[in-house]
Amino acid sequence: MRSRPGRSRLVGLVAGVVLLVAGCTSGVAGTPTAVDIGPLTTAEATAQSLVNFAESGAVHYTGNLNAGDGAPVTVDVHALPTGEVFGSISVNSLPATITALGTNLYLKGDAAFWNGMAARFGVADGSGGGGALAGRWVKLPTSLIGIEFTQVFTPDLVSQAAGQVVESDSATPLERNPKETVAGVPAYVVTVEGGTVHLAVDAPHGPLRFALDQIGGSGNTAVRDAVLDVVDVSAQALTHYQNLAKRASTELTTAVDALTGIDQGKHRFDSCGASSCTLVVDIRNTGKSAVRVHLRATWTGDDQPLGSCESKTKPVAPGKGSSVSCKLTSPQWVSFYQRANDVPGTHPYGAQWTALVLAEPPDLGELTLSASATPADTDTDNTEGTQAVYVINHGTTPWKYGVVPTRYWRDHTAAQLRGCLVATTSACSASLVTTTDGAASAQALVTALVNTFRSENDACPVGQWVSCTPAG
Repeated sequence: MRSRPGRSRLVGLVAGVVLLVAGCTSGVAGTPTAVDIGPLTTAEATAQSLVNFAESGAVHYTGNLNAGDGAPVTVDVHALPTGEVFGSISVNSLPATITALGTNLYLKGDAAFWNGMAARFGVADGSGGGGALAGRWVKLPTSLIGIEFTQVFTPDLVSQAAGQVVESDSATPLERNPKETVAGVPAYVVTVEGGTVHLAVDAPHGPLRFALDQIGGSGNTAVRDAVLDVVDVSAQALTHYQNLAKRASTELTTAVDALTGIDQGKHRFDSCGASSCTLVVDIRNTGKSAVRVHLRATWTGDDQPLGSCESKTKPVAPGKGSSVSCKLTSPQWVSFYQRANDVPGTHPYGAQWTALVLAEPPDLGELTLSASATPADTDTDNTEGTQAVYVINHGTTPWKYGVVPTRYWRDHTAAQLRGCLVATTSACSASLVTTTDGAASAQALVTALVNTFRSENDACPVGQWVSCTPAG
């Protein structure tokens, strides 16, 4: 080693001090040695991966499972941590579109779907078949389909269903587990209490597939034999909230309540002239609460389509009668009426209609707030919000950003420090970035922080999984 100016003088001064205090020293004899940190065990790596998954702001699931009654179901859905699920499913090979908002499930399928599901759901169609419900959003209790969507697909609940690594494998290094591929990505296959989890071979070992014996509650709402491929799509969470809010405020306001029926009476055509024709249908509410009724009619004239019309009533009181009507004003009607007056002969016209009870419209409060969320302000002095955004640093460099309920953030981050230490071989510490009352706002901040880091470093933080995986 090259000597520095003054080095020997410094040593001499230190030696002199040692001589003066030689009778009272706290020195320890011997040579310091580095401690072998050692690789993460399977239990440690899996626990960290499940923590990361539970923090996701949005997840894309594809795969299959068995509903509570054993019906085979395939899924291609997105789930948000606040309990919203949307996408497509197939039950007994019959496809449908779904939107789940809390405990409310909305389904949209064709006539074949509703005909196939009628006995299973016990739905009242109003026309004796699936045609009345075809192509319409229909509100049903989630228990009727045998899948409690918010319990099955909410990320933190899926992590809980996976559970811990089985004891026999917990202490082995992660790399000793069997390998397979998921969508072309190499993965370790880890046996957990709930089944198996496929973790990416590359750090931070994000989950790629859950194959679990059971997810959800019990009885007819617990799904079984679920094999679900997963992709973090937290960066798209705000767009998903916005699309759901738009759907809830437009399409779902005319969703049908398939479990409530009405009596339909006589019908008639009224005020049919050159510009329009009106269909009037008498109805009676036979239920125990007020209902709104939606009428949709498809018209034909001379066996040709003339268009459609629809309308809805104000609430009809229990036991009361009323009528519902809609007016056809299409160009096709105008042409048909003119032709009927100009061309001698018979010109029959008519309409096929359904008059169905409307479900109560969705509660837009929380969904609207999430859809308008912006990234929370970084403020370490703000500790009163329900959601904590935190950072784990190695030295002064972020290793990972995350979100957790504020009351848990210290214990939650302390459990991750060894993972940071192993990955970086540096001392790691956790600190609060801010707190906020909105989960969407907290997730938006994490995404913004990750994007900033990535733009400055051409890579995500070493331990980051949320908001740092390919979109799906």
